[in-house]
Amino acid sequence: MHYDCAGLNSTLQVKKMIKKHIVLCLLCFYSFAQAKTLSIGEAEHLALNLSPEIKQFRAKAHGLMEQSIADGQLSDPQLMAGVINVPTNTFSFTQDEMTMLAVGVQQQLPRGRSLTFKSRQTQALATAEKRKAKEQIALLLRSLRETWLDLYYWNQVLHIIHDNQKIYRNLLKVSESQYSAGKGNQSDVLQVQVELSRLANQALQIEQQIDLLRAQLGRFIGQEQAQRNLSESLPSWLKPPSRFVLQQRLKKHPLILIDGATIDAARQEVALAKEQYKPSWLLGASYGYRQGQMSDGMPRSDMLTAQVTVDLPLFPGKRQDRQYQASVYKLHASHMDRVIHYRDLLKELQAQYAIWEKLSQRERIYQRQLIPEAKQNAKASLLAYQNASVEMNTVLRAYSNELDIRQEQLQVMIEKMKARVILLYLEGLTS
Repeated sequence: MHYDCAGLNSTLQVKKMIKKHIVLCLLCFYSFAQAKTLSIGEAEHLALNLSPEIKQFRAKAHGLMEQSIADGQLSDPQLMAGVINVPTNTFSFTQDEMTMLAVGVQQQLPRGRSLTFKSRQTQALATAEKRKAKEQIALLLRSLRETWLDLYYWNQVLHIIHDNQKIYRNLLKVSESQYSAGKGNQSDVLQVQVELSRLANQALQIEQQIDLLRAQLGRFIGQEQAQRNLSESLPSWLKPPSRFVLQQRLKKHPLILIDGATIDAARQEVALAKEQYKPSWLLGASYGYRQGQMSDGMPRSDMLTAQVTVDLPLFPGKRQDRQYQASVYKLHASHMDRVIHYRDLLKELQAQYAIWEKLSQRERIYQRQLIPEAKQNAKASLLAYQNASVEMNTVLRAYSNELDIRQEQLQVMIEKMKARVILLYLEGLTS
């Protein structure tokens, strides 16, 4: 019997040790999970490294830069070789004096400085692609930040719903207690149960929205990374500068700089079109080797030939003039693109700055007035119900109002941050 008790004590000690180890493992896992939450900064880093669009624009820029070097080079010289003036009756190389073996080279020279302007045009297009990569970075950060903030918003709303479910479960206990004590009625209990069911349905809808946003976030950072829990810390972006300063910075926005490079390319195309009025040249030289002898017994002398071929643009009305006018219109259209883009950016700047200012004011009202008042009203209504001073409908309205105000405050805060995200994009900031 003594041995049985000792064995039982030993078994209990082992179980306690196992429980301790399980608790420690769970705590370690929880700490690890918390350390692995996804901050907006890490999401930005992942998105920038994984973006195929940015790599695409950079590859195009490198390709065009290489092409610009090739565009500035002369075409390869041509080698000519052949037999000239062979008599068809004997096919002899010594019968006639003009029969010879000839070898020569020729080189095409383009019109004026057309190679220079073509190379500059391609360089300008390469610059445009580089700036498109910067614009893509700004757009990517804007989209990613907006998606991350939306996901953060719905996660927090889900937390609010869960908090309210706890509150309503307590209300259910209170209503059941009041009903048991004869101070309430069964409809109070049913009303609270309906509210609990409604909250459960809202939680499912929110979870569906969270799943959609995680899929959208996965487009930027990978679906596996998008399943991580978000950090509870919001980004601390600096307050935006004044409207005047932001308006001046619009001139350096990547989209405007892209237009500048496109305009430069169009200017080079105009210059290239002007060069088409000039002639192109074809220079050639050949050496002819003759066999046989002259009538006096002397060997026949070899022949050296040099020639110049030039095209004459004597009728430019249907080709050169049309090409030049087309390039001028393209240049004008490029200027108009820059004007249009600047006006669009300015419109968005004015709108988002106004939104940011008004949401900042509303956020202060929620923090200083609405949230404290809603909480106080909910507590007061519950106390009054317990004292049989008000009906359950009043309590439910008070807590429902507090829930709505908490969600509205969260929405105002997130919408304000999203307006700041757009202002960061308009500043052209990529970090």
